[in-house]
Amino acid sequence: MLFKFEREQLVFDIAGVKIGGQPGENPTVVIGSIFYRGDKLVDERGGINKEEAEKLIVKYEEICDKVGLSCMLDVVCTNTENARERLEFAADATKIPILIDYVTEEAAISGLEAAKELNILDRVLLNSLNPETKSQVYQKAKEVGLKAAIALTYSSKAIISYRERLRLLDLLIPKMKDFGIEKILIDTVVMDLVTLGLACRAIYEIKNRYGYPCGCGAHNAVALWKSLKQKKNKVLTAACSTIANGLPIAIGGDFILFGPVSDAEFIVPAIAIINAAYGQVLMEDGKRPSSIHPRFKITRF
Repeated sequence: MLFKFEREQLVFDIAGVKIGGQPGENPTVVIGSIFYRGDKLVDERGGINKEEAEKLIVKYEEICDKVGLSCMLDVVCTNTENARERLEFAADATKIPILIDYVTEEAAISGLEAAKELNILDRVLLNSLNPETKSQVYQKAKEVGLKAAIALTYSSKAIISYRERLRLLDLLIPKMKDFGIEKILIDTVVMDLVTLGLACRAIYEIKNRYGYPCGCGAHNAVALWKSLKQKKNKVLTAACSTIANGLPIAIGGDFILFGPVSDAEFIVPAIAIINAAYGQVLMEDGKRPSSIHPRFKITRF
């Protein structure tokens, strides 16, 4: 291996998707978002274009399958009313794991209730829980029986310190376990370009010390880059986004929240290339990746 983490790595199975492990052990899980602020699939009243959304999801899954990466769908819920509609649509449109990405605590609670009623809790993760999350959300998660969630290492201090992000886990992980959450993924927080490096360092340190599956929303490094937006150069933006999303994976990250699902066309193959490279190193170490690993699929993309 290019490197191996000292701590034994935890691997979680969420609806058939394995996430975590030593670099190269399990392919990266890519996570695209839908119904976010500014998404063309959402109208002025918050309604969604289900036909176009379904086409986009199908294309997303096809791309991931072609290159050998597992995927999840991050569904943004902005209020109590649309949380159920959006999650019900997603549950019907795809069988992959779904992240309940909420803007308000009320949306989170409504989303968890909907997941319970729709009988999809076995493939749902809450995105996310942090030290500032209100107790009602934790209580609802326990009440419905949620087993998987993302721990967001966010605080005003953690934004400027990777060490503070590690310290927060000593508070977050026990609390999440107390409320019945068994499969914990760690998001090391990317707010902008300068925090991307801190997030990557935190990924390495957390996996080395704790062994939990780690990743981040690296897309934010580019999405909030104002001067890049002003250039309105799609090729440059795509290139920067690809590099930003690839960096956490290159240093051992297990998942990546890469931004809009529509970006999968250029982001996912790039992530697969990193996986293919690690796959070959894995083979030299005497371990053979599965036949559907990016090592064997990317060249046929």
